[in-house]
Amino acid sequence: MHTYGLRHEHAEEHSKLALDLMAQLGVIPHPDNFLIFYSYLAGTNPDMNQTIDILRSNHRTFDELQCKAIHDRFFSTERERKITEQITTELRRQLNNALNNVKKIGVDTTKYAEALDHFCDYISSKDFSNLEQSLHTLVGATRQMEDVSHVFGLSLDSSSTEISRLRQDLAKMRHEAMTDGLTGIANRKAFDEKLREEAMTAMESGKPVSLLILDIDHFKSFNDNHGHQVGDQVLRLMAEALERNVKGQDFAARYGGEEFAIILPQTTLGCAKQAANMLRHNVETHNIVSKSNQKKVGRITVSIGVATFRFGEPLARLIERADDALYLAKSRGRNQVASERDVERDAQHRKDQITSPANGAKSADGKPAKQRCA
Repeated sequence: MHTYGLRHEHAEEHSKLALDLMAQLGVIPHPDNFLIFYSYLAGTNPDMNQTIDILRSNHRTFDELQCKAIHDRFFSTERERKITEQITTELRRQLNNALNNVKKIGVDTTKYAEALDHFCDYISSKDFSNLEQSLHTLVGATRQMEDVSHVFGLSLDSSSTEISRLRQDLAKMRHEAMTDGLTGIANRKAFDEKLREEAMTAMESGKPVSLLILDIDHFKSFNDNHGHQVGDQVLRLMAEALERNVKGQDFAARYGGEEFAIILPQTTLGCAKQAANMLRHNVETHNIVSKSNQKKVGRITVSIGVATFRFGEPLARLIERADDALYLAKSRGRNQVASERDVERDAQHRKDQITSPANGAKSADGKPAKQRCA
């Protein structure tokens, strides 16, 4: 529940302006995106406004991935907000203890104070995505101060230990926020972040990065026939199959529902399609056994769409092409792999059929078109 602190007439005005701006920027008008641009025009979140202003000045596209990243950063869930507040409170307490210990030592504490100031800046921003390095620096500075303090009969050991523990707590919280609770693999939020990272790396290195989007065939029917517990088991087994098949820098995630995704760095479209077919075959040969009665309940198959990143394009376009390829694989009978190239060929084939002489196509002069010799 977000509080806007605006009178009714202002809320109405900002609502209209927000919708107008979203239309101008080509933003899909759903509630999460509306919240972003309503707050932007109302000026209730200065940090978010600065981020959006920078993106607009750089002529960045506000596609779904970009908007979701903004929403995740500035409008976290209630649970995430509470966890953040708890950790922030504890971190501030530990910092105060550390500062008090430092003041008792009659030596130059400039470097340690700088590390603490740097750390406080991150705490104030509440942007935990970049906090790991600051924590690492602070732990190192604390240990250096501990060595000096032994000469004076003092110890910062407790502060160092507690800050290290908080670092572990932070890593644990970040892992939980990026992990799908049912399957134990990366979730959509982690996928979005990883895809942005790999796209930037691809543009810097000039090497390809490909994307697979997988959908379990007839999953709803499977759920209806065998129950949601078996359905959940299927999702977990699917996640295990992905983890067995991804290698090296490959990254698997649950995309949503019965859909999964794999990011394949340094992989061309052709190689990505081969990998997809190997995975598809691996899945179809695996029998599903109910954990409740140890009986075989059948097999599952997957349809897979494959696409490769085109340097500089919005990532939403890449996902859209992989989705189109997935749809083609399903339309061809499921348990298949299709790539963006297959989609292009299919579209060209349909176009050729429409304009072929067999379908009554005519030339520019209105007469039936002649067939070309092979």
